[in-house]
Amino acid sequence: MKRLLIVDDDDAIRLSLATAFKDTFETREASGGRDAIDILGEWLPDVVLLDQRMFDMDGLETLSHIKDIDPDIPVVMITAYGTISDAVKAMKQGATDYIQKPYDIEEVRIIVNRAATIGAMKREIKELKGEMNMFGMVGASEAMKDVFETIEEFAPTDINILITGPTGVGKEMAARAIHHKSLRREGVFVPINLAAIPESLMESELFGYDKGAFTGASTSKAGKVELGDKGTLFLDEIGDMGKTLQAKLLRFLETRVVERLGSTRYRPVDVRIISATNQDLSNAVDTGAFREDLFYRLNTVYINIPPLKERLVDISILTDHFISIYNQRFKKDIQDVSKEVMDRFLSYPWRGNVRELMHTIEFGVAKCKQSLISLSDLPPQMLSSQQTVNGESAMVEEVKQLERQMIQNALITTDSNRTKAAELLGISLRSLQYKLKKYNMV
Repeated sequence: MKRLLIVDDDDAIRLSLATAFKDTFETREASGGRDAIDILGEWLPDVVLLDQRMFDMDGLETLSHIKDIDPDIPVVMITAYGTISDAVKAMKQGATDYIQKPYDIEEVRIIVNRAATIGAMKREIKELKGEMNMFGMVGASEAMKDVFETIEEFAPTDINILITGPTGVGKEMAARAIHHKSLRREGVFVPINLAAIPESLMESELFGYDKGAFTGASTSKAGKVELGDKGTLFLDEIGDMGKTLQAKLLRFLETRVVERLGSTRYRPVDVRIISATNQDLSNAVDTGAFREDLFYRLNTVYINIPPLKERLVDISILTDHFISIYNQRFKKDIQDVSKEVMDRFLSYPWRGNVRELMHTIEFGVAKCKQSLISLSDLPPQMLSSQQTVNGESAMVEEVKQLERQMIQNALITTDSNRTKAAELLGISLRSLQYKLKKYNMV
């Protein structure tokens, strides 16, 4: 059964719409934008029916968050009479259609069914590919499936989590996913990049200070730990924290009270700690650069996100994901990358990992004038670089085989109807024909 998420802060309207679709859709209801975002963290619908005017978060802001989570989810906006300009803005931001109040329920059924058919096809092909999407984190590799499963298992437990991996793999996105799937989702998420803060200022940034604590402290200021009360504090690049501050953080973890600089007052704080690093903290413990007792406090649950070059199977999925995002942003209709570009992607070292791939696709979509991104549409550094990943021809072939299987499954599902298969794959018919020829499947 297709899935429908109804987002409206009016209880009567939600009930009316849920009743209208109860026999044809599996429905869920959200009383506002934040509630909808929480639901999307664990349940992806085939279509979202979204009211424009809500108290906690308006429809356009909610739409933006939905598209960040999964740009392929069709969203149908409900707008009040006289707010057509808002509907136009919503369509520009990626809404599939809009309905004007007062509406005819039969018209709503037609529009929602049409949008849901597209959404269900896209969800089905993601399942065929084994793709998972968690708050914008996309992957089908075994490594990423392990990451998603660990987040699902431990996000609600409220224990400390340490995330490791090189720069650009998405450690902060993983931390945000943990927060949104935790019991603290209604609280704040407070990120702090410790590598970007001078050591002399780090203590006051974390724990705050009282007026007169030092020269220039003309007012009192709460630190990041206090600001995270009832929420989640994300300590990025924890390996850059000095030994003195490590001792203060350990004391906080043991006592759960904060003492601001220049203060004698203790303030209880209820915050969950998620930390991340691109360093080998166990080696830092061995060399004495990082406290062993603090390491084991932070490392109750361990999540490692491998570099992109070690999970090549995710590259084609991430490429499709980013093309979809930047198509909407730049008002383009790019369908895919050329065979030469994908071969380049699969042999490129990706030192900047997912972040580098994202910016590469952003550049390519912005520059491309055709339906396929070609080598000439890539950033200059990718064209000039001669460095490639060696010894991974088997992995490259595995990725290509996955795409072949994905196309074959789509053709089987649609009884070899190429037009429907292209819709299911989320690509144009011309792009599908190109891929069929590429893999000698004609």
